[in-house]
Amino acid sequence: MVLPNRILRIWMIPLVTCTQYFIQLKAPSTVEALLQSDDTVKAIHHLRPFVEKAFSFGSFEGFSGSFDSDVLARLRKNPLVEEITPDIVVKTCNKDARLGDRASVGISSRYESQHDAPRHLARLSSREALDGDTDSYQYHYPREYQGANVDVYVIDTGIQCDNIEFEGRCSFGKDFTGEGPGDNNGHGTHVSGIIGSKSYGVAKKINLIDVKALDRTGTGSLSSIISGIEFAVNHYKETNSSRKAIINLSIGAFRNSVLNRAVEVAFKSGLVLVVAAGNSNIDACATSPASAKYAITVGAIDDKDDKLAGFSNWGRCVNVLASGVRVISVNAKGMGPLMLSGTSMSTPSVTGLVGLLLESGISPEDVKQRLKEAATMGAVPRLSLMMRPITPNRIAYLPYGGIDHERYDPYHVDVDAGEPSTRYQSAATDNLGH
Repeated sequence: MVLPNRILRIWMIPLVTCTQYFIQLKAPSTVEALLQSDDTVKAIHHLRPFVEKAFSFGSFEGFSGSFDSDVLARLRKNPLVEEITPDIVVKTCNKDARLGDRASVGISSRYESQHDAPRHLARLSSREALDGDTDSYQYHYPREYQGANVDVYVIDTGIQCDNIEFEGRCSFGKDFTGEGPGDNNGHGTHVSGIIGSKSYGVAKKINLIDVKALDRTGTGSLSSIISGIEFAVNHYKETNSSRKAIINLSIGAFRNSVLNRAVEVAFKSGLVLVVAAGNSNIDACATSPASAKYAITVGAIDDKDDKLAGFSNWGRCVNVLASGVRVISVNAKGMGPLMLSGTSMSTPSVTGLVGLLLESGISPEDVKQRLKEAATMGAVPRLSLMMRPITPNRIAYLPYGGIDHERYDPYHVDVDAGEPSTRYQSAATDNLGH
């Protein structure tokens, strides 16, 4: 398939010949052993002076740096080395930006409902497509489970944590860009607002942790993203092991096994990873972290007609779909809400939903399956998926209230006793192995 360069430039950069590399090792605690071994080799250049950063979390171990051909040749022959990959460029997965008017949003704690809710929230509460009556949009969410005992590590361009929309539930974790705390781009703040702000957020009480791995241009590297994952895993282990934790990755690049391996290790360390499918209208399995086996990969729909967004990646690696076109959320500049499109925007809706599921007692290992079971199946027009093979027709759904009236059974799944009674049904497993 010939990939259109114009689209690719929006969210990821092709690999180029370079001297910056990431080295993944086969076993933990072997970086120093490798360096000591290389110190004894007769060579013009030894490895140690060129190592810029070492990584270690769970069973993942590696390092990055700028290495010449002589050093790389030795590394390729070293039995401790699992893989050598260029330190690829990674970018955000948003499509456009526009300032909108301040939304009129009211929250009724008595009824666990948000009236005049943003469309992306209303779509989570409806089995049917949204109509054009903006005054009727409602978002129904559980009073008991709003994410207060869940932490989300937002690996992004930063978060403007002092925005009143976050109500003091946002804290600075780590900066890997050299820019310091805050968000000079706006992407990370917008994403975080969809996850857990008071007006635009799915999980109204969730805790947000700023892990800044992308700079003011929305660009980072494999090393900076893995640094962010490493921080999240180690911070989670060192601080609140009794709490549940999620990593939101609204970023993407071409498929990279080292990044996918980092996602796997983070998942096996107890965190849930929710990632963007990407915006290149290609098979998501050709990208990372969307192709990571242990990630929850989110594609985008346009909730005006429930069609798959024209930019959204697709295929069997996509687990669920959510609103990703003209989504309003928090503006890092503190003005009216910012409107953005992309799988960067659909991903945090699912992250917030996962936070509610985790707080209700569902385990990190089971949350992907429960998300699939609760989803609305068959709502995306088939014509929209005709040229996007093996894409699950599954829109994220929060089963509280709404038109289905599950009688306060938040994770009720209809059991088909014969012929389906409606076009829209709860989704079981897709048998796609992802």
